[in-house]
Amino acid sequence: MRGDKLRAKAIRGSAWTLAGFGAQQVIRLGSTLILTRLLFPEAFGIMALANVFMVGLQMFSDIGIRPSIIQNKRGEDPDFLNTAWTIQIIRGFALWTIACAIAYPVALLYENATLFPVLCVIGATAAIRGFQTTGYATANRRLSLGKLTIVELITQVVGIVATIVWAVFHPTVWALAGGAIVSSALSILLGFRVLSTHPHRLRWDTTAVRELLRFGKWIFLSTALTFLSQSGDRLLLPKILSINDLTFYTLAMTFLLIPMNVLRQIAGKVLLPVYSEVLNKGGTERVNRVTSKFSILSAPAFAVPLLLLFFGEWLVSVMYDSRYSGAGPALTILSVGGYFAMMRASQFGLMLAAGNSKRAMLSNAVRVLAALPLASAMSVWTGGLEGFCAGMAISEGVSLLFQRSMTRRTVPELKATSDQILLVVLLAAVLVKAVTVW
Repeated sequence: MRGDKLRAKAIRGSAWTLAGFGAQQVIRLGSTLILTRLLFPEAFGIMALANVFMVGLQMFSDIGIRPSIIQNKRGEDPDFLNTAWTIQIIRGFALWTIACAIAYPVALLYENATLFPVLCVIGATAAIRGFQTTGYATANRRLSLGKLTIVELITQVVGIVATIVWAVFHPTVWALAGGAIVSSALSILLGFRVLSTHPHRLRWDTTAVRELLRFGKWIFLSTALTFLSQSGDRLLLPKILSINDLTFYTLAMTFLLIPMNVLRQIAGKVLLPVYSEVLNKGGTERVNRVTSKFSILSAPAFAVPLLLLFFGEWLVSVMYDSRYSGAGPALTILSVGGYFAMMRASQFGLMLAAGNSKRAMLSNAVRVLAALPLASAMSVWTGGLEGFCAGMAISEGVSLLFQRSMTRRTVPELKATSDQILLVVLLAAVLVKAVTVW
């Protein structure tokens, strides 16, 4: 773990990412247990819906500033960084304006008046985070993830404490919205105090803008499609079923997002810079060694959805009161889709590291085209949340197959040994579960 070689930096970065993310999930889970006892289920559904629209606005306007800084050879150039920062600020205020503009129509669409003010307030977080230092990206580029992890943990803890205190005295959805504002503001303050690497100035370097947009044009489409694939379900579900079903679905996904986000964090913070350095030096033969080591490192994460497949309903019954029992069956079914999603996340960054953001976009497009139609059809066929979850799980398997073909075209030297082992393990687990239920 010592030294400045790529392997040592990658190991340190992975250790910090795992430790930080593990702590974040424990804190988030603990806060959920507290807040579900202070707030009513509808509050979580309203906030989840508002967050879906905010995430959508952010992803539909994402030009991949952080990946661009990590991947670009000018990623340490102050002119390049300040230009990226200027674009980021403009984008943040634009998002807030749009959020306020769509708030009233959204409230009418979902027949919930509270959505109007909540979405306007949550939109302010985009404008606040627009001022976030590029030090987050440069620290990621250098695999200097220690300070980055600590800043993220402190930001999360303070935001959650603010939410809980607010909920104690005023148990409404505004406790969740207030905590988000506090967390956003603190991320700016701590970022500049701890992570800032150069004097931030408003700058418009035409060459830098062209480089950011050239790389980001496919990132824009890819993240827009990622939003539809990851959040379209939350937009569609309350229209097909109910706002309470959205709450159950969101709680079920909370458990699955823990291992899924572990892999996404490592893929984005560690594997993307590692793959970028390896491929920039022409070391395509080293890709398999990196992938093999990562497969060993990530094996415990893949055990989580398998455990949830067998014990998901019991876990929900223990952790939440009877009002939230509907999350149990949903969690059991979604665990299979979560396993597929983790396989996708583990190598998604390889296409970006190779500079092929177009194929990454196509991979997300297939996920969208498969997910929402299948989920809708299955929910209508079965008449409930379980069918919706089954459709989402099937779509993850379909999109995994397509992404693997895109990855192999991008890096022909890549071997599929680890994928085959993971699929055999999942198949065995599903068969055992089926026999048990029968």
